[in-house]
Amino acid sequence: MNKLTTPILLSLCIAATSQAEESVNIADLQRQIQQLNERIELLADSVDNAASSETSRVHFGGYGELNYHNLDVDGEDDQQIDFRRWVLFVGYEFSDRIRFHSEVEVEHTVVPGSEGNGAVELEQAYLEFDLSDSQQLRTGIQVMPLGIISETHEPTFYYGTERPVIETTIIPTTWFAAGVMYSQRFDNGISYDVFLSEGLKTEDPTTDSDADPFSIKGGKQKTSYADTFDLATTARIRYTGIAGLELAAYAQYQPDLDQSAETSYAESATLLGGHVVYQWNQVTAKALYTRWDLAGDAAEAAGQHEQDGAYVELSWKPVDAYGVFVRQGFYPVFTDTSKRGIMCL
Repeated sequence: MNKLTTPILLSLCIAATSQAEESVNIADLQRQIQQLNERIELLADSVDNAASSETSRVHFGGYGELNYHNLDVDGEDDQQIDFRRWVLFVGYEFSDRIRFHSEVEVEHTVVPGSEGNGAVELEQAYLEFDLSDSQQLRTGIQVMPLGIISETHEPTFYYGTERPVIETTIIPTTWFAAGVMYSQRFDNGISYDVFLSEGLKTEDPTTDSDADPFSIKGGKQKTSYADTFDLATTARIRYTGIAGLELAAYAQYQPDLDQSAETSYAESATLLGGHVVYQWNQVTAKALYTRWDLAGDAAEAAGQHEQDGAYVELSWKPVDAYGVFVRQGFYPVFTDTSKRGIMCL
């Protein structure tokens, strides 16, 4: 090999090596870009899944109730249309064992202050904790564990345009209060609830001559600056161990209906009640009885020391959309509390 050929060969070798290195660097960059793209896709999927999971923890629901009345009661016409209530449910699951439930209601469309006779109420707002698979603790505004429709009072859960009169007077559904409730259920179908809450505060006749100091329904404080001189204790036990059958008994004790240090116009009150519901195929039978006993001479003198009521109902639902029912009630204030009808659910 002569001296002129050697530099040319060396130059060709150097050029070939440089091209090979460039080819390797491009391949590495392509692999890195591919890896980055894969990581970006994984992160995007993770964000989407997290957002979807977060959204699935939020729950919305609700219902509305528009009523039309065209009745002739004792010669007096009752022709009226009223948007009775609009209810919105909002809930959130913090985890598998901690949940939040709330219920906001607007009644009769227009609230006071706007030339209306309606109301806006926060009827439920509580946290629910699963202490175990069979034990729960709730704290916040809750409905009383009393009666058949107190906890499930949506229009599709009862027959008729109006709720059963016994469960709007003796048990003043929807009756909500702030407090703490402990619940436990057993494998044999027995469960129980204990609720410590704000009590009733009935009207004071010493400051209002038209007041009814023994009206249970009028004594609901609705957790609005509620006086808690004496708390109320509510207990319920239920049995659902047989398919289609529900048996329940409940009690509540109010130490002082006037919520004051001095007993002026009302004393203690005790509620006792129970119900049975049995469903066989398309036929359902219900019966409920409940009673208040108000202590004190004033309640007895007013004839309000015993307030009780009962009703029985038989219904037949041949198809999912329609059913027929008959209901007979007893409530001393009214002379006729029977209700019969057909309702589309």
